[in-house]
Amino acid sequence: MPQYQDLPHNYLHCLAGNEACPRKDTCLRAIAARMLEESGAASPVGIQIINPNVARKVAGEECPYYRDSTPVKFARGMSRLFDDVPAGKVDTLRSKVIGCFSSRSIYFFSRKGERLITPEEQQAIARVFQKYVPGVEPKYDAYVTDTLW
Repeated sequence: MPQYQDLPHNYLHCLAGNEACPRKDTCLRAIAARMLEESGAASPVGIQIINPNVARKVAGEECPYYRDSTPVKFARGMSRLFDDVPAGKVDTLRSKVIGCFSSRSIYFFSRKGERLITPEEQQAIARVFQKYVPGVEPKYDAYVTDTLW
């Protein structure tokens, strides 16, 4: 179960989950609002919320704000990612893998294991490997299961 202190800064909370939303039990935004309320904590002083009037209108299957609480498999670290790649292709492949991240610094944090690699990023990296070095699979240092906020 996720913990409130693990929420990203300025995470969007949904107060409509306390009412009639059919997905309130599995939506991280509703769970975050409920955890804060149940904790009785005075911090944070302010939070970001989805306008309750909007949330009531879109609650349910089609809600664009829904975030599934099912834990996902993250990769951690890429220190051996290019070990099985032919030397002549490493520079090109590294450049393409860096492009799978939002910035070079995010790539380097992810490579060192300081930032988890999302399933979507893992899929993008796998596509790069399939395109440039078919038959070679990306290798990550470890895997962890966690909440995808």
